[in-house]
Amino acid sequence: MPRSRPFPPQASPAGPAQRSPAGKRRPWGTAPWLQRPRPPQQGVVTLDRRHLYILPSRTGFGFALLLAAMLLTSLNYNISLGFALTFLLGGIGMACMWQAYRNLLDVTVAGAGAAPVFAGETAAFSLRVAGVAGARAPVRIGIEATLPAQAGAQPASLSLARGATGMLTLRLPAARRGWLALPRVTLSSRFPFNLFRVWSYADLPLAALVYPQPEAGAPPLPFATQPDEDGAAALPSDDGTDQLRRYRSGDPLHRIAWKHSARTGRWLSRTGQSGSQPSCWLEWQSLPLALGNEARLSRLCAWVLAASDAVEIGLRLPGVEIAPGRGSGHRRACLEALALWPGRAGQATPGHTG
Repeated sequence: MPRSRPFPPQASPAGPAQRSPAGKRRPWGTAPWLQRPRPPQQGVVTLDRRHLYILPSRTGFGFALLLAAMLLTSLNYNISLGFALTFLLGGIGMACMWQAYRNLLDVTVAGAGAAPVFAGETAAFSLRVAGVAGARAPVRIGIEATLPAQAGAQPASLSLARGATGMLTLRLPAARRGWLALPRVTLSSRFPFNLFRVWSYADLPLAALVYPQPEAGAPPLPFATQPDEDGAAALPSDDGTDQLRRYRSGDPLHRIAWKHSARTGRWLSRTGQSGSQPSCWLEWQSLPLALGNEARLSRLCAWVLAASDAVEIGLRLPGVEIAPGRGSGHRRACLEALALWPGRAGQATPGHTG
């Protein structure tokens, strides 16, 4: 579920010539007026005329040098066809600049959601990109979305038909559990001919929940067995329909749970009665002290995933207790508590039966 995140504080002007306090010139793109956050209005960021920036690309600079050389040659040798070709190519370049600017003008961007992932996986952020509707609306070609280089994400691009809406998916590595906020998104275009680069920024309040990484080869689920009147323990069977108890003299052979008897090393019989499954408490305090906090959370995460929908599980963390429950909704509540601990300490979450 998308969550809002605080935007970075607005930078203060650095004075003329955009110099840092040490006297060094700031790199292009880090000026304070470019770093101001652009929060969405009603969840949508519009790339209007005030927030579109355009500069020649490397190909554009090379094209400009070629035109300058052609113009000097035509002036030096008084070549009429050279003047005509230079001005023709110059006009094409100016038309490309307008088309590049128009390709991003009035494009809207909104966050569409981010699915939860486990630590060590890649989070996928979905963005909804749309152009203006109307018969005279332009076709959008080669719109590219990128994240800051330090984020380590791959760019994504799409093209839109006239008045259409498309989805962009940005994938960001999720190294740690907790909320992973989407960094500032840069939307750019080099259409046509890669002579000019037009870009703008969007700060979207979109975040993905990162669960702890499940422990590989975790121990079996610690069932909290409950003794019956004979001192035997009732265990859930594989199909979740029968209860198991210790074998009694005279039990029919077809009631013997051969698989469970071989696994536990003692004779067990099926009662033929379906009852409530025993609650299984996953407790922080029951784990070895030698394990660190993240290792404990990884083991508890593996146990939550290993529990089937037929078994009720409860979760106890320092300051957090989730009552026993079962189902996918209850499992998500347990995973969310593990992902956000200790931020949710002191809260008690009721069990779910979804």
